[in-house]
Formats: sequence, structure tokens, C-alpha cells
Amino acid sequence: MMGNYRFTSLLMPLFTWILLGVSGSATAQFNPDFFPDFTADPANPIIKYGDGFEDAAWNDPSVIKVDGQYIMYTTAAEGIFLSDSNEVKVYRQVSSDGINWNLSPLTPVLEPLDGTYYEGGTETPSVVFKDGVYHLYLTCYPPGNDPFTYVLAHAVSSDGLTWTMDELPILESTLTDVFYSEIVAEPGALVYHDSIFVFFTASGIVDGAVTQGIGCIKSADGAVFGAPVLEFSLPTDVYETDDFWGLSTPAAMAMNDTIYVFTDVAQTIDEQWTQVALHQFKTDGVSGIWYHDDLPIHHMQDFPWTDGDYLSNLLAPSALLDEGGLLRIWYAGQNIASFVGEDTIYNVTVDLDGTIHVLPDFYGIGTSSYQFPYLSADENVVDAEAIRVYPNPTNGMIQFNSPVKGESAVVKVINLQGKVVKNVVYSNDQMCAMSLDDLEEGIYLIQIQQSSVTQTLKVELVR
Repeated sequence: MMGNYRFTSLLMPLFTWILLGVSGSATAQFNPDFFPDFTADPANPIIKYGDGFEDAAWNDPSVIKVDGQYIMYTTAAEGIFLSDSNEVKVYRQVSSDGINWNLSPLTPVLEPLDGTYYEGGTETPSVVFKDGVYHLYLTCYPPGNDPFTYVLAHAVSSDGLTWTMDELPILESTLTDVFYSEIVAEPGALVYHDSIFVFFTASGIVDGAVTQGIGCIKSADGAVFGAPVLEFSLPTDVYETDDFWGLSTPAAMAMNDTIYVFTDVAQTIDEQWTQVALHQFKTDGVSGIWYHDDLPIHHMQDFPWTDGDYLSNLLAPSALLDEGGLLRIWYAGQNIASFVGEDTIYNVTVDLDGTIHVLPDFYGIGTSSYQFPYLSADENVVDAEAIRVYPNPTNGMIQFNSPVKGESAVVKVINLQGKVVKNVVYSNDQMCAMSLDDLEEGIYLIQIQQSSVTQTLKVELVR
């Protein structure tokens, strides 16, 4: 669970109800109702074990974009095995392209502090920006890294560099029979309709049985939250064998009034708790009904750097709707060891003093992207004579400068899933105006066609 820095059987006593079965796998998804065909970067892992400082074990990426710069909040410990003196800390990395990253600053931006509830570790950061304030949500615990003591914590910052932690956690597990009675961990934050939603991994009791699913708490100010709600659990129609048993590490984004949550899927392989796949879920944000994709985005066996049978994982997706019609995800993974017949192949080296170092190409953070078919980077650029739409952003009504004289114009409004939601024909020389009042808030493409010339513009609808 968590960042999997400590490869032990800490969680196994809680989940003895699991029936261990034959390991299964699934093919990478293609579903037009979700985001299909994520293409992995060929340089994966783009952040490798040991980048930045010796034995840096990178994990738990959370990516935002500010003024054209990618900022990743991520965690690292010195090596994969923890002791009380080797703690998980939060670092900040920056990039101009989302591929090549550098520590900024070189030191942690948040770390355990003696005498506090986060004295033992600070993991799984998730950062959002709202009303001029950066909000960071994370998993914290006292010394010992016992999952039953995990809490959800909150910190604020004016610059994204210097953070002030709340004096108390925002959520702790409870001993009562509820869905988060055993464990709360791994927050994934989202600003949605002027509120902050924090999705999280929850383990507890549902209908008398132990389960691990995704819960959510909601806040107007980012600090005081309402009651936790269980949002969704493992889709057993996709992961059918008994050894698949839960979801973890959620990350959320919103597009055109739809909330998307990306998680990893947990499975027991050779008696090890293993995160084996990345999956996506969505809801309209109103009905409370969640839909899941029919196959994972990626499976750990898709990549050599995660395709292992022992101490290997694919986890912690972070999503960002980027410029040029790209949906980008970042995720952590590793392949510490694999079984080949009766032999175990380790992707590590061992010093004379017994210190273990992971081979850099088998541990780190990777990235994949999905290109919306109706919007490419080139379509964001128009020349001085192009038809233009205004105001942009708009709260409902848009207008166009006059079409070419003597020609009619066909104007289509297309959402980012490629669906035409409006189609209007304007007669010769008619000034074009269109109401978007009946559409949900979000980003749309305005496609204007005259004769053989078609122009596509991007418009943001805000309320």
C-alpha cells in the first residue's frame, strides 16, 4: 500500500480474508467512453532511482502546471528499505516539458518533524491551488510506518515552497464498523465547483465484509471537511479472480463537469500485496453514480521497468489536462525482482557492506499521454486573418467576427470527447453569434467551416 517503500507483510494480517489465487492480468484498454490508448513515453522511467541524490527512491507523483511550468510534488527515501532514521519526505521537482525534471529546491519542502503526528513519515502528496493558496494533502504517521496509524493531513503555502502543516490531521480511521474504520491514506485532491474534494484510499467494513475502496471528503475552505463518503470499490467484473482485492492511490481531475478518478489496482502475487494496474472511473458529479472502464489503462506487465513477480508495482497515477489537447498521466513503478523458473532475478546491486542499490532503469516515475483527436497543438495557432471567437473565456454567449463575404458558415461545437453538441448553419454575410447556456462548464472546440476552409478554436465556458 502507500508508497511501498517498505516491502514487508505489514498489511497481510488485516486482509487474511483474501483467498489467494492464480495471478491474472488484463490487456491495456481501448474504450471510447473513457480515455483510450495512453501512449507511454519511450524514456520511461523519466525520473530514475538515484536521480537528484544517492539512492533516491522516487514515488507518489502529483503534477500541477503553473505559468507554463510543470511542478511535481513527489516523495523519496534513501533506499527502498526504511528504518526509523530513514524517513519518507516530500520533494518538489520542476520541468519545462513534463519529461525532464530537476529538484527545486534540492532539499525537501516537507518532512517529518519530531514531536508531531507526522514524526514518522510524510507520503503521497497531492497539491491543488484555490483562491490564491496552495493546498497540500498527504499521508502521515508516527514512527513505525504502521498502516493502522495512517492519517490524512493538510498543509498550506503561498508560494508552493514553504508549507505550514495543520496542527491536527483532517481525517483519521475509526474503530467503528465503517468503510474507513481500519485505514485512511493516499489523498487525491480536486478543486471542483469552488470546493475541494479529497479522494482517499479507505479500508474498513462494508456490509459486514472487509473492503478497500475510494472515499471522499469535501470542503469549502480546504481545511474543514464534511463526513466521509464511500465513492466506489474494485470493479469485480474486470478483476474477477479472488486475489484482486482493492483500489488505492486515487488522483482526480474534472473536465466538462465530469469528474475522473485514476487509481491503481491491488492484487496478491506470491503472497505479496502488489499494485498491478492503473484504472479510470468517472461520474457526472451530481448523481453519485460511478462508471469504470472495462480494462486498465496500463498493466504492470506492459513495461520492463514494472514487469516483475516479486517486489514490483505500478501505482500512484497523477493526471493533468494539458495544452494542445493532451491528457497526461504520471505514475510510479518498480521491478525489484522477478521469478524465472525456480530462480529469482534481482534488479539490484549490493555493496561490500551489504547496502542494496536498485538499478536505475527499474525504479522511478513514468509518464503516458492521450491526444484528443479533435485538438492538436497546431490547431491552437491561427493567423491574423483567421476567424476569431469572443469573449473567451465566456459565461454563455459567444460571437465571431464576420465570415468570408458571400459564403455561408457551418459552426460546430465539439466537446473534448469528440461529440458534436451544437451544429448551426449561418447564411451569407450573417454575423455569427451563439449561446452556450445549455452546455456544461468546461472546454469546447468551435469548428468553423466555409467552403473548403475549416478552422478550429478552443473556448472555455465558465459560470
